[in-house]
Amino acid sequence: MTTRLIRRLTVAAAMVATVGSAFAADSITRKSGPRLAGAITGTTKTELTIKPSVGDPVAVPANEIAVIDWDDATADLKLGVSDENGGRLDSALTRVRKSKADSQTSNDALKKEFEFIEARITARMAKADPSKVDEAIAALEKFRKSGAEHFRFYESLRYLGEVQVVKGDYAAARQSFESLSQAPWNDVKLSGQVALGRILMAEGNADEAVRMFDAAIAAAGNSTGEQARKYDAMLGKARALAAQSKHEEALKTLDEVTMKAPATETALQAEAYVLQGNSLQALNRNKEAVLAYLHVDLLFPRETAYHAESLFHMAKLWKTVQSPERGDAAEDKLIASYPKSDWAKKLSGSAPQ
Repeated sequence: MTTRLIRRLTVAAAMVATVGSAFAADSITRKSGPRLAGAITGTTKTELTIKPSVGDPVAVPANEIAVIDWDDATADLKLGVSDENGGRLDSALTRVRKSKADSQTSNDALKKEFEFIEARITARMAKADPSKVDEAIAALEKFRKSGAEHFRFYESLRYLGEVQVVKGDYAAARQSFESLSQAPWNDVKLSGQVALGRILMAEGNADEAVRMFDAAIAAAGNSTGEQARKYDAMLGKARALAAQSKHEEALKTLDEVTMKAPATETALQAEAYVLQGNSLQALNRNKEAVLAYLHVDLLFPRETAYHAESLFHMAKLWKTVQSPERGDAAEDKLIASYPKSDWAKKLSGSAPQ
C-alpha cells in the first residue's frame, strides 16, 4: 500500500468519524407527533427539553414520551429495554447495568435514567417474585428522593405504589398514589385514582372501590392515554364485582375490555383474561376458563405476574377438563419460570391459599 493511499484512507476515516459525530444525537419518540432528534438539554418532573440541530428547543411533556435513545448510552441500554419489554428481566437488568458502567456520560438526566430503569425492572421482577419487593421499594424510594426534578418522577411513583401494594403496605401505597394523582395530566391523575380504588379492593371495601372506578370511567376523555386508564378502571370494577359474586356483570365488563382495548396494552389484556378465567371458574364454566387463561400464556407471557397466575390455574383446570398432560406442562412451566412466585408456592402447598 503506498504512502499516498494510506494518507487518503486516514483522511477518509477521519471524515467518516467527524460526520458520525456531527449527526450523533439523542432522540425522543412521542406517543403522538413526530420523532425529535437533537440534544437533551434539561428536564423537570413534567417535561424533557430537546434542542434540535436547527430551530428552537422543544419541551416534550413527560406523559407523551414513548421511547428515548440516548447518544451517551451504549447499545446495551437499548438492548436491555428490549429484553425488559420481552419479559426477559434478568437479562434486561444485566444489560442496563453494563450500559451504565460503560457509559462515560456527564449528563445528569441520563444518570438518573439509568437509576430509574434499574428500579423499574426490579419492580417488575417483584410482582412475580416477592423476594424482590424490598429491593424494588428501596430503589424506587431512592429515585423518588433524588429524581424529584426528573421526567420519570411521576412514573416512579406509580411503580412504587404498585410494589408497596404487593408488600401489603397499603398506607404507604395510598400516599404514593395520592402523590401520583397530583400530576398535571388527566391520564396520569386517572391512573392514581384507579390505583386508589385497587387499594380499597385489597382492603376488602368493594362497594367504595366500585364508586371510585365508576368515577374514573366517567372522567376519562378521548385521548389514547385516558382511554387506557378507562379500561384500567373497568378492570378494577370487574374485580370488585367478582368480589361481590356478581360474576356475570364482571364478565360483561371484561368482554368489553378484551374487545376494545388495544392489543398493545398488554398488561390490560393479560389482566382481563385472568379475571375472565377467575369468574368463569366461579361459575363452573371450566372449559371456558382454561381457554381464557391460555390467552395469557400464548399472547402475553411477558406480563410475568399475570402469566404466573394463569399457569397456576391451567395446571389445575386442564386436569378437570380431561387434559392432564397439559396440566402437567403448565405446572412444569410455572415452576421453571417463576419458582419464587406465590403461585408456584401455592401449587406446591407451601403458601396459604
